[in-house]
Amino acid sequence: MMLAACPIWTSKWRVSWTKRLVRPVVSKRARKADARMALTRRDIIILGVLACLATGVALIRQTASPPLAAHDTAIREVISQQIEAFGRGDDDAAFAFAAPDIQAQFAGPEVFSAMVKAHYRPVYTAHKLAFPDPARAVLDTPETRIQRVDITDRRGRNTQARYIMQKQPDGSWKIAGCHLVETAQLDI
Repeated sequence: MMLAACPIWTSKWRVSWTKRLVRPVVSKRARKADARMALTRRDIIILGVLACLATGVALIRQTASPPLAAHDTAIREVISQQIEAFGRGDDDAAFAFAAPDIQAQFAGPEVFSAMVKAHYRPVYTAHKLAFPDPARAVLDTPETRIQRVDITDRRGRNTQARYIMQKQPDGSWKIAGCHLVETAQLDI
């Protein structure tokens, strides 16, 4: 047995009960109240978005590093240029960035590069460099500094290198040593 649509009487209008179930009658006052609430909801959403943006800006300012000192910039440049020289296969250029004490230990640039290739493979095959911290002085001697470098090879393996840098009499920086520390992290 099917139910027929029965009319329902409201205060002003006669509406069938099926239409009333689908779309209830809403008074003008209720519609205005809903409009005011919608405006309030929109304002809340806008305030939420602004709060998120303000938080993001604060985090960016907090993590932004201060400008580097001139010696830090020079040290990073020397390390980067030597690693680029190894990547190009330019033994002479790579050897030129070594401190005089290091150069005296090797018969020439080819021997130096062969040693780096054999014992400092991550430095020789570096794909990406990161300098997480400024160089720090060793025992309050500004002429000798240690620079930490995070090196990633083409396979995504990370190695941490600690470069010992010496300031030369002419004011330039040279590499006086390097110590590698394997890390278990993979760069993805």
